[in-house]
Amino acid sequence: MEVVQVQPRDSFLYNIYVPTKGTVIRWSFTTKRNNISFGLFRRKEKEPLPNSSDIIFRAQHQPLQKRQMSVASIETSHADVISIDDDIEATYVNHNNHTNRPRSKSVATTKLKESGLEEIIPIQHTQSCDHKIQGTYSVEDPGNYVLVFDNTFSRNTPKILTYSVALGNAEDVKESENEASGWLLKKKRKRMQGWAKRWFSLSPTGVLSYSTSPGSVIRGSIQIIVSTISYNPKLRQIHIDSGTMIYHLKTLTEEDFNSWSEALKDRNHTQEQFLEQNIPSIQSSISLSNSKRVSSRNLSVYNSQSDRLLKAEIEKGIDISTNHQQNINQLIQALDDIKNCLPSTDILEKQKAAILASAQEQAVQWLNVQNCLLKNRRSGSVSPVVTSSTPQEGTIMEQDEHTLQRSPSFYSQISGYSEQFFDAEDIELSEDEDDFILDHTSSIDYGGSSEEETDSRDNSSTERLDLQEMNNNVSRRARLPCPAVADAGSALSIIRKNVGKDLSTIAMPVSMNEPLNMLQKACEELEYCELLEKASTLSDSIERLMYVTVFLISTYASTQHRIGRKPFNPMMTETYENIRPDKGFRFISEKVSHNPLTIAAHAEAKGFKYWQSTEIKSKFWGKSMEFMTEGTFHVSLSGHNDHFTFFKPSSWMKNMIAGEKYLEHSGECKVINQSTGEYATVTFKEGTGGGLFGAPTKRNDVVAVFYDAQGTKRRRVVGKWSESLVEEVGLDKSKLSVLWTARPPGVSDHTKYYGFTKFATELNEITELEKGKLPITDTRLRPDQRFYEQGEVDKADQEKLRIEQRQREKRKEFEAAGYEWKPRWFTREGEEWVYTGQYWHARETGQWPKDMFPLW
Repeated sequence: MEVVQVQPRDSFLYNIYVPTKGTVIRWSFTTKRNNISFGLFRRKEKEPLPNSSDIIFRAQHQPLQKRQMSVASIETSHADVISIDDDIEATYVNHNNHTNRPRSKSVATTKLKESGLEEIIPIQHTQSCDHKIQGTYSVEDPGNYVLVFDNTFSRNTPKILTYSVALGNAEDVKESENEASGWLLKKKRKRMQGWAKRWFSLSPTGVLSYSTSPGSVIRGSIQIIVSTISYNPKLRQIHIDSGTMIYHLKTLTEEDFNSWSEALKDRNHTQEQFLEQNIPSIQSSISLSNSKRVSSRNLSVYNSQSDRLLKAEIEKGIDISTNHQQNINQLIQALDDIKNCLPSTDILEKQKAAILASAQEQAVQWLNVQNCLLKNRRSGSVSPVVTSSTPQEGTIMEQDEHTLQRSPSFYSQISGYSEQFFDAEDIELSEDEDDFILDHTSSIDYGGSSEEETDSRDNSSTERLDLQEMNNNVSRRARLPCPAVADAGSALSIIRKNVGKDLSTIAMPVSMNEPLNMLQKACEELEYCELLEKASTLSDSIERLMYVTVFLISTYASTQHRIGRKPFNPMMTETYENIRPDKGFRFISEKVSHNPLTIAAHAEAKGFKYWQSTEIKSKFWGKSMEFMTEGTFHVSLSGHNDHFTFFKPSSWMKNMIAGEKYLEHSGECKVINQSTGEYATVTFKEGTGGGLFGAPTKRNDVVAVFYDAQGTKRRRVVGKWSESLVEEVGLDKSKLSVLWTARPPGVSDHTKYYGFTKFATELNEITELEKGKLPITDTRLRPDQRFYEQGEVDKADQEKLRIEQRQREKRKEFEAAGYEWKPRWFTREGEEWVYTGQYWHARETGQWPKDMFPLW
């Protein structure tokens, strides 16, 4: 099935050459929401036309407008119904008649007859949006035939046309057009919606399409010949990956699975055979046909056709140029409208000057405070205020200075190391593993905090003061030690053997990775944590919900430059900490479960707390890779009784085998304020446009709609997760207020450094804050990841194998002793892992658990 948009007052012509008498033209088509007219015409010329793009009709005294043709491709490989010399072409016809005309007579009919075409089937209105329109015509006079899809009667509404045209013998007319058809279960795109029963049909040209019922409007289609198909007989599932879209299908019975599998394999094999056998002959036939036409008595006819073609192309160029000028004028007008909606430049400049002056004044005051603190520390004295609020600070600082004095030798010892682990177990795909629909439970109320959590909160003021004192004293690197190394494509041979399996359970070469760990990736999502700080200062609960939602969307911003690589998989009980005085938060994460791989994380700052426990999965479907983060994220804001929960949709790496690779986040998620009942629905839209193997031309769009507890729409935010988000003030699309703008990567030649942003570049660095303070389980101390970051791939691979073997041996040792491998800093409560509150106390005192053992 092909898809094209037919503009209002226009028609779409599909030209096909029929070489022999008795051949049957068969067609079927549907439209979305609105109907279209249809007719059949014949050209008087008997010779196959070299091209039909010159068939352009215009109403008198009307300028030529841009022909917006969206045909992806015209089928040219009908092995069993079309001869080699067949000419199958599509042409867009433009009718710009602005005069009133009766519904009974189409403008296209008049213009086509004036151009010498003979009417075979009159153009008539069809109910194409209600059901599939099908028809046949037995050819008595061979020649060039034109199928007309007419939309000249519509003044303003374009029509989305899905059509199929084929040739066949007369005895084949009564046979079904489809090689296979029947009911299948199709996994819905949106999360938690399960499977939907749909009617599927496989055409002789290898197009698999589906609808809600037999004969109804086609909802979607996928080309089998360009897709990778994987089968799971045990679960009766079929996965079809074209590189830009994926169908997850499930048969109702085992017999259906066998018949559909056989039909898909046969059609794929037939298409491949036809292409291999006939492409050379098609090329030679076209060349021979062209030479005969030029040298024959029809030379004058051919030249006349060429002149018309040339004239049409010139007019097309003029038309495109005119249309571009119109687009520029429209853009200028739109910019003027936006400018009128914004405050005047003078007002903005005054506000800017006031803000800068205030910021400079605060910076001077803060610098004076820091100087006083440093002088007091060097003289050995502590201010009375600090002493009263932090009675143990002097002891802690003495320990910290002692640690820093001996840390250089320790740092030099581990600086050449690295970190990674991929478990070498190859787990066979299980039934519940492939059926990856997560049933999210309602959020858990953590109002009854444990004693340890209370103690941790009591000490938070002391630790926050320590962070502030160290502010501006931390020097961070501007880029990674080495540009990206190795070829991620070398791992494709491995992952192609594991279609549909969770790749986190499969041993992977280090070249598949980027030099970051999953634990560090969890921290990277806090890059725009200032949005949560902003939310905590707002009095309106809907505004707080809006900024928490914008924060959720912002967590995807850093992924736009990351293509083709995945983070390192952590080892069991591996940890990662991050203290950021400049951003005002501290973060701790730990791998708490091996199978399924589960990451727990907790962050706190002056204005918020953020925690999660999520299962991480990644699956390869043949040409695309799916990344799933299954679990609930939580946010609480200081000074408010809010408890926000949300989950995340899947992410996709498209066109991994051929074409332009690109990352896409698609699906829906919901942000809920469990305290007020207010919520937001966030839709990450799939990209549109682009070619068969290219990235979409329109992508990364996201829409968030906000509702109060009664379900009344209150606000709306639109934009791109990769660029910026704006609020439609008062639900008015003409009044926009910028809420967030993504920062540039901040790394020169960032594409050469794995596409990392400045914040991502700093995650694996050991700064003055971490020297001598990290536990032996911290990700920064892993040798394989460190080697890989420094460009030593061979050493990283060797360390990877050693670390994997060490964990296997440790697991066997635990099993023999009857000891359960448990996480240290998080405890299980219901379906989630909750922070115990003990990590930061152990870090500041240096009293790590005595039974803590090395992981590498």
